[in-house]
Formats: sequence, structure tokens, C-alpha cells
Amino acid sequence: MLRENLYDLDQNGKKGDWCFLKDDTQIALRYGDDPFKGQVILPVALEVTSGQPHWQWNGNRESPTLTPSILIHAYPGWTEGWHGWLREGKLVTA
Repeated sequence: MLRENLYDLDQNGKKGDWCFLKDDTQIALRYGDDPFKGQVILPVALEVTSGQPHWQWNGNRESPTLTPSILIHAYPGWTEGWHGWLREGKLVTA
């Protein structure tokens, strides 16, 4: 579910929720239950470009799809690990 901003995502978000940041050049994604151990901010762009690494985004704010897959390494006590996709606004675990 699209959240209004990062504060809304932190306070009210659930696994699978997201919000856009910095003029839609970043997406904050909740992939776990804990906002401090299960949330990530990813750079996104509408087109594949050279330069800074990013996830390609389909441009749909209500039902975003990102490619390629998202891999988050687990660091005990710091972050939960997760691997999967955000497809049509839904998390899909690999």
C-alpha cells in the first residue's frame, strides 16, 4: 500500500507497504515487520541509464513494479534479510 511519506511508513506501515521519496527517485519499501530492521530505501528510475545503479520502475505509484529483484543481506541485530520482487504493488518472495 502506498504510504504518504517516510514518517507514515515508519509509524503505520506494514510488510509490503512503500512510499516515494525525493521526487520519485527513491522508494522506501517495508519488507519486514520491524521498521528499523525490515525497511530499505532504493534508488529508482523510469529508464535504464548508465551511471548510478538503480532499480527500473514502471512509473505506477499505486502499483509499482521494480526490476531486477531486490536482495537484502541479513545482519544479525541490524537488519532482516530478504530476496524477492515488488510486482504490481505486491511483495513476491524468491
